[in-house]
Amino acid sequence: MSLNIDINGIKANIHYISNNFVICSHGLYSNKESKKYIEMAEMALKNNISCVRFDFRGCGSSKGNFNESTLSNRINDLDKVISYLKKNYSNAKISLFGSSFGGMVSIVYAYMHRIKPIVTISTPYKIEGIEKKFVEDANKYHILEMMTKISHILIIHGNKDELVPKSHAEKIYKMAKQPKKILFFNADHSFSNPIERKKAINEAVKWIKSY
Repeated sequence: MSLNIDINGIKANIHYISNNFVICSHGLYSNKESKKYIEMAEMALKNNISCVRFDFRGCGSSKGNFNESTLSNRINDLDKVISYLKKNYSNAKISLFGSSFGGMVSIVYAYMHRIKPIVTISTPYKIEGIEKKFVEDANKYHILEMMTKISHILIIHGNKDELVPKSHAEKIYKMAKQPKKILFFNADHSFSNPIERKKAINEAVKWIKSY
């Protein structure tokens, strides 16, 4: 069952099969219609896991101004989505899947609310080279320090990532608590290769299902 919902201007798709949920957080310039999240929904449903795809405010079909779509505001958006799930689905169990900037959102939220399991893909521990407002806001969050409190994390990264060096994934992994796992694929930042993307998503679902 698939539902299209509006949470105070945040447009979301809920692919429902059970009260075990994986919530997908997209990257800075991406949206919920990315192939990664559509394929994640398909794979999750096959494993009796519900999947939520949503657009952060100012992105995709959600209301708002992209210039306001900072890390802090995206964390608030994710919180609104999770609050909706907990209100409408009894005993909802939450896991997180975040790509790139969405991976940073997922890490901070997991740290703040003790969420597990979590999967990140193509995720940096800091950002630079984009709008000053986004960088200054993101710098308020010390990802590597937060990782010392986060466990049950799978870190996925592409060996051909042209935006985020693999050293970011290695440092995130090094700081995380056990259980943790890191996997590298023959992929670019967006995992545009369909074969590598499918393998990565399969590993992500396996990780989420095991916890």
